[in-house]
Amino acid sequence: MNDTAKQQLAWASMPIDEDSGYTQQRAYAGDVIYTEAMASTHMYVIKEGEVDIYMIREEKRVVVKSLGRGQCFGMTPRLLNCKRTSNAAARTYCELYLIENEKIDADLKATPKLMRGILRTLAEQSNLAGEVIATRVNYQPDLLVYAQLLYLLGIADIGKKNADVVGNQSHAALASPALSDIVSSARTLLGHSDVRIRGMIAKLVMLHLVRIADEKGNGKRVIFAPKDIVAQVRKVASTNKDIDKLDYEYVNVAEFASLVDVDRSLLLKKLAGSEFAEDIFTFRKSEIMRLLNDKGRKFFVDRKIKSPEDFSEISDIEFADQKSTFDVISRCDTYDLAKLLSTIDEESVKSKILACLTRSKREEVESDIATMKPVDPIEIMQLGKTIILEIKKKMTGR
Repeated sequence: MNDTAKQQLAWASMPIDEDSGYTQQRAYAGDVIYTEAMASTHMYVIKEGEVDIYMIREEKRVVVKSLGRGQCFGMTPRLLNCKRTSNAAARTYCELYLIENEKIDADLKATPKLMRGILRTLAEQSNLAGEVIATRVNYQPDLLVYAQLLYLLGIADIGKKNADVVGNQSHAALASPALSDIVSSARTLLGHSDVRIRGMIAKLVMLHLVRIADEKGNGKRVIFAPKDIVAQVRKVASTNKDIDKLDYEYVNVAEFASLVDVDRSLLLKKLAGSEFAEDIFTFRKSEIMRLLNDKGRKFFVDRKIKSPEDFSEISDIEFADQKSTFDVISRCDTYDLAKLLSTIDEESVKSKILACLTRSKREEVESDIATMKPVDPIEIMQLGKTIILEIKKKMTGR
């Protein structure tokens, strides 16, 4: 069945009426739609595009299924009466229908008890299957796993010393374990079916990395050089990654900065300023717990003290001396201060600015804040920088 036929089939099986007036949502490739443990308020139906359902296990994001046009997702947690048990992200540009839980509940109440039981069972099985896939997925390409298995069987066949003989490929020592032994070992160690095992060996043959010889009386044997098999397959795997098995790998901030060619410190400032969606950064729980145990909660609360030379943003006013701060803030326009304070969350920063004002000016600023409309973030950022640079000049005498 070609892609067009698949799309037509999925559209024909669209589980909702397009004219039902449901809310619609767009998502672009890479956008996270929801995350694990998030409250479930509705389910989704894919009108256009593809969506990956994934789980984070062993510090990896593992795609457990990819869905396309006409398919539903996000309904399992509601049926199980819990929060979301997986994550969803747009694989391509998507258009989605949102179906509210109240609508689902109303439809379920009108469904026979037997059907509700069947739906609950399917939901539980789907959740369990996703967990099994996420926890048991092999993070190495299958070809590389089989190459490592062949290497072990190869050195067992000819000995480690012979396998490491120095020389060119034509003189490398060859191993010839029985095909039946390889199948038996893969079945026992990897838990793969015979069909899958023979398929992987066929791929290795097709890539000219191994060959099959039929020795009369001894059965079929697999011929290869143990010394080179892993390195050869690693080269192949590096250019033919199994992207359907593993996606959304973790990167640290330095790698992120390198990928987008942006300074690391700028990325951190943009994160602190909520310019990125929170889902773009993921924190290691084990590392957070280690710091909490070693340094206590104070480590996460207290800001690193800055010298005037390092002042760069309005939050650094926390480290400025009172006299310099008063000299600059007292000369600022009260409406500008109101706009600035309306965007500041840190209470210590707000308190320090307000402490520099007379009672009448403070009341004027607070009155303006109470009636303040949304402000231009670029204007506020520039205003904050201007103020902190003036304070910096006062403190350094420049």
